[in-house]
This record gives sequence, C-alpha cells and structure tokens, in this order.
Amino acid sequence: MQEIGLGTMLLNNSIENYLLALLFLTAVYLIIKIFDKLLLGKMDLFVEKFSHSFSVLLKKIIKKRIYPLLYLLALFLAFNELKTSSQIDKFINLILMILTVIFVVLATLDIMTYSLKKYWSKKQRSEEQQKVLSITLFMIKSVVWVIAFLFILDNLNIQITGLITGLGIGGIAIAFAAQNILTDLFNYFTIFFDKPFDIGDFIITGDYRGTIEHIGVKTTRIRSLSGEQLIISNTDLVNSRINNYKRMKQRRINFSFGLTYDTPVEKLSQIPGIVEETIKSINKTEFDRAHFAEFAASSLLFQVVYYVKSSDYKVYMDIQQQINLQLKEKMKELGVNFAFPTQTIHFADKENFHSSLEKIQKIEAENKADELNDEQIN
Repeated sequence: MQEIGLGTMLLNNSIENYLLALLFLTAVYLIIKIFDKLLLGKMDLFVEKFSHSFSVLLKKIIKKRIYPLLYLLALFLAFNELKTSSQIDKFINLILMILTVIFVVLATLDIMTYSLKKYWSKKQRSEEQQKVLSITLFMIKSVVWVIAFLFILDNLNIQITGLITGLGIGGIAIAFAAQNILTDLFNYFTIFFDKPFDIGDFIITGDYRGTIEHIGVKTTRIRSLSGEQLIISNTDLVNSRINNYKRMKQRRINFSFGLTYDTPVEKLSQIPGIVEETIKSINKTEFDRAHFAEFAASSLLFQVVYYVKSSDYKVYMDIQQQINLQLKEKMKELGVNFAFPTQTIHFADKENFHSSLEKIQKIEAENKADELNDEQIN
C-alpha cells in the first residue's frame, strides 16, 4: 500500500501545494476577520464623529465590496500556485474577472449614489426634483453598467468595435429624433443645478412676469400678475435674461419731483435736508442722496435716491407712499408749491396782438354767419 505524503501527486499537484493554497486562503480569511473585529469598529467610531451617513457608506463598501474582492484575489493567487488544465484556468480567470468587475462597479455606484444624494438633499425643494434624482441615478447606473459590460466583452476577446459603432449611430439617431425634448431635458438639469430661480420666486423674463409655480422636465409654469398661468419651455428660459426679484435683498429707488420756478433760492437749499430727514425717519430705508438736479421745462427738478431694505414690492410702495405724503405736508409748511406742466406765452407787441385777435374773432363770426345761411337754405 502506497503511503500518502506531502509529495503525493493528486491531479498534477502535490498535497503540499494544496495545503499551501489552503493555508494562504485561511490566512487571508483570518486577517480580514481580525481587521473587521479590531480595526473596523475603531475606524467607524472615528468617521462617525464627522458624518454618520458616510460611516454607514464606508462600512457597506468595506464589508460588501472590498471583503469579497479580497477573497476573490486570494482565490486567484491560490489557484495560480496550482497546476490545472488551460481550460480550467481560463474558466476560473473568467469568473474571477467578471466578479471583480461587478464588485468594482457596485462600489463605484455606491460612492456616486451617496455623493449625488448628499448634494440633492441640500438642493431638494419639491417632489418633482426627487423624481429627477431617480432619473439621474438610473441614467448614471445604465452608463456605468454598459461600460462594464463592454469591458468584460473586450477581455473575452470579443470584437466590440461594431457594437460601439452601432450604439453610437443609434444614439445619434435617437438624439436627432428627440432633439427638442432632450434639449429641454438638459436645460432642466441646468436650471436644477445652476438655480437661476426656484418655486415661489417672482421673475421677469422678456415680456412675461410672474411667480414660479412648477419646474417640469420640459416646461416651467409661471403664475402671472393678472392670474393666468404661463407655460414656457426650459430652453426659452435658459436662453433668456431673467430678473429674479425674490433674491433681491434691497431695492434702489430713484424718484424725482419738481417745484415751481417762483420758489426762492433759500427755500430751494432746504429741500435736500428735508427729504433726507423724511426718508431716515421711515423704517427699512437707507438714504443715499437728494439734489436740485436741473431746470426742467416747467419745474425746478429734484432727484432723490434711497434704498428699501426689503424685496417685497408692497413694502416698497407703502414706504414710497409715506414719503410722498410727508413731502407734500412739509412742502406746504415751507410755503412752496409742486409744479405741474404749464406754458406761458409772452407777446412783445400788444397792439399787434389785439389787432390779430380782432381779425380772428371777425373771421370766426363770418364763418358762423355762413353756417346759419346754409342751414336756412337747406
């Protein structure tokens, strides 16, 4: 009876080679378990001080992605120490390569999903945007898995040039067919990430103005001041200039008023101080300047600039009304009058004026007499 020793050959490999391979796998398993028990817990406590969600992600990647990869690597190295047929080697290498790609893709998608959801949680405003998150994740995962699939085919020595070309031509055809839809979709992502406006913002774009009610994948809906709903494509909004009044921290107000030309100079010099005192006495205002600006056609024109510390249009109008009322009262106390459009005609020669006036009156009387005669004849 033949003795079985370490040198005994079994399937082209000695018992010693099998024991070394098993010992290597056991060592890797023990190292992973020791790391999991002793170091992973401490590392998790350290990371959790900064971010609980990232700590959960890190544990998931290590336990469900990195550990299996290490086991696969150990199996690969162990089988390399054994002599097997070329067909078995190819099969094992194929399985290990496919599983490695799968685990790497899963780890990559875990990180990308975490990052995107973290960013989304800071920007999220509506259920519609949550739907966009799902669409975005689906698109990203699809692209990553397609790339992984092509990588596997390439490593199997399968010609993927024709497949890539077909996908490229098909993608171009789809892009041309749905050009407008895709343009609006990409512009939606532009609106979402760039945030030129949000739901509830009051905007003016071109001849349209109103409050944003809904931001869709293709169109944005605006409630106009007159009550109707405006539906504008995302492409039109992205390509146009937008005034967003919701984000205005303060309003710069420039208004003017005129006094009559018979206002004395000493009273004109008091007006800027009166205006400044009036504006400063009102809450949510910041005075900038008030000047006797010019000699206008029918008034002595004053220009005033101040700031309203609010973006609310109603607040601005209430303040402006209060300023106007106080200025009206104070101008009356000062004894000056607001100007209104008037025109004075001066005639150098009074005799010529009176003679011209008599001629005009005579012509008008003759015209009236002619009209009476025509009526009698008819």
